Amino acid sequence: MKIHQLTASIAAVLLSASLFSCSSDDFFGKAETNTDGISFGVSTENAASTRANNSADGYTAARYTLRSDNSADTLCVRAVVTDGIGNDNAGRPATRAAMLQTSMYDEFKVVAQYKKADGSINSQLYMNETAKRSGSLWSPNSTYYWPEKGQLRFFAWAPTDATLDESPIYPQENVNMTTLKYTASTDLTKQRDLVAAATGEFSNNSTTGAPVNLQFKHICTAVIIKTGETMAEGTIKSVKITKVRNSGTYDMATAAWDLDETTADYTVSPDLPTTGATADGTKLNAEDATFMLLPQTLGADSKLEVVFHDNISGNDRPLSASLSGAKWLMGKTVTYRLSITPEYELKFTSTPAIVDAHYDIIPIKVNTKYVTGNWTIKSNQPWVTIKSALTTYEQSGYWLKATGDYARDYADYCGSEKVPVERQQTLDKTGNGETTLYLFVEENNSTTDRTVTLTLSINGVDFATADIVQRCPIWQGDIGWEVLEDDETFPFGFKWDRKVTYQKEGFGPISGRIEEWWIKQNFKKQPNTLGEWIKSIFVPQTVPYVTVDHDDWKGTVTFTVNYSKMDEISATSEVDGLDNTWKLYSHVGGTSFEGEKYIATRGYKMTEQSGSNEIPKVFAALYAVKLNAFEIHKGGSGDKITYAITPEKKDINWYLPASNQFSEAVGLNGKHWSSTGIRDNSNAYTWDASPQSTPRMDLHKVRAVRKK
Repeated sequence: MKIHQLTASIAAVLLSASLFSCSSDDFFGKAETNTDGISFGVSTENAASTRANNSADGYTAARYTLRSDNSADTLCVRAVVTDGIGNDNAGRPATRAAMLQTSMYDEFKVVAQYKKADGSINSQLYMNETAKRSGSLWSPNSTYYWPEKGQLRFFAWAPTDATLDESPIYPQENVNMTTLKYTASTDLTKQRDLVAAATGEFSNNSTTGAPVNLQFKHICTAVIIKTGETMAEGTIKSVKITKVRNSGTYDMATAAWDLDETTADYTVSPDLPTTGATADGTKLNAEDATFMLLPQTLGADSKLEVVFHDNISGNDRPLSASLSGAKWLMGKTVTYRLSITPEYELKFTSTPAIVDAHYDIIPIKVNTKYVTGNWTIKSNQPWVTIKSALTTYEQSGYWLKATGDYARDYADYCGSEKVPVERQQTLDKTGNGETTLYLFVEENNSTTDRTVTLTLSINGVDFATADIVQRCPIWQGDIGWEVLEDDETFPFGFKWDRKVTYQKEGFGPISGRIEEWWIKQNFKKQPNTLGEWIKSIFVPQTVPYVTVDHDDWKGTVTFTVNYSKMDEISATSEVDGLDNTWKLYSHVGGTSFEGEKYIATRGYKMTEQSGSNEIPKVFAALYAVKLNAFEIHKGGSGDKITYAITPEKKDINWYLPASNQFSEAVGLNGKHWSSTGIRDNSNAYTWDASPQSTPRMDLHKVRAVRKK
């Protein structure tokens, strides 16, 4: 059902009244032959809608979301405004006993001021009557004639049983009073649909024989509560509107209210059972429970409060929404339509308050308990997009470029892994339960922090928001540092302390010496002079990390590699962290010693080993590199399509600082790895107030940097 217009305004008329008075002829005027008494004619204000954009359904003035103080329950409210009082969609009169049921009440109070010829107002009211309906006319009990001199002005109001704090006839006659003072009772059965009318000044010459038009106006606002389109199984126990200004003075001469500051709460308790089949537009405060309140703009403390008993949970769900700023216009009907869904939660359960300045993929969690339809998550900033599932590279921490020139390969890559492309500011989702989503945050290389707001909504109604601040780097000159200091630790890696021995049997004294000589020739030091070269032909000297021996008695040749003596690492700059980081990421100098493979091809068997030359899967330089953005490239053809990231040094903005690039001013706490290795195969530099030699496999913190 929809809200439609019924009675927009009211007029009352007293026609051809043959009424007479028993007061002084000088005051009331002299009766003359063939002269009619004072009569009132009919006019109707706003018989049809006068709002340009209004229809019979009214217009939506506002939308509200009611929330519970002790749970995540939510109630959606739409405020609809229509012309007239108590309108419904069938054009039928309102049935509330205290509300005007037809075009006019059966009786109303009417008074008249007498303005004498000298311009003064007489000290006694010319007319003070109750006019009653007789057929289509309203007639007072006495007859009043036009005075021969001076003018009359009429004021009228209804219903006559309305309890007014003040009026022109209460507590005693006041000929100068044009106001009505009224307090809207919290007992809804005592509220009244007040109407009032006022005329200009009339003289006998201008009105003799013609009716006086009284144009009544509804001077209150009707407030109706109805069910909306979606209702859960349960009972609407009560509806309350709080902190409503409840008293004021209405000036009939100016048709304006002057409200007092006092407030009251207005409650209706329908105890209305609801189901998913409850008709849209079912009234919750119908009949005697319609609110008839004073026109006003609601204050900051005004709320709409609903208590709903939810059959699903068995609990009472208190819900409330602020009505601050809502406008209740005189002579209008405001209808609040409530849509109550089953008890569910739509909220953020895990989001960071602050993120760092670099590129990042951040998991967040959303609780959508009992949500059966669509819901939406939105980022209000283009530098944060959202994805519901990650590709293999993204799971490994690689932030992939997905727009512009890279969009097609990225989409194809996601398709090959059956992962949604998404990466949007607004993401529509379905289903319920706890959901993990991923924020793709672009780097902030500026000098100011920035904020993104995430919003969860259903059908355009917001349920939850979360603000996330992305910090800018801590700038020291042209070097910007990561901001956040966490406890995650990594090894430097590249520790080459492995020692391995190979042996081959079956040699005689001569063949064993020849084998020893041959192996040494393949692993000898490179001579620098002619003499060294001649000597190396007969007595070759091996590189420091290789030893070769033969045993005539056992008939064996032994080959040993000691990696701790291998000068393998080239990332040793103390001032260029970017170059070091790139070399470590590219494994320059970090490959296995090829000599082992050669020995194995000659039939040698491993007899002993210790230590390791493995590179950890996660190491300090790799952590820093993954703070950058990467391109995904499609290769191959046919059924052998491949996808790879092939970064170059120019793509690396964030890196591990070199040992002499650290600063005490950025708030480092404890040891942090630099990117500077030491040529002893086992140590690299950390920084803790100064560079320090540290075993490469120790676990320490990492803080990456970038250049401006």
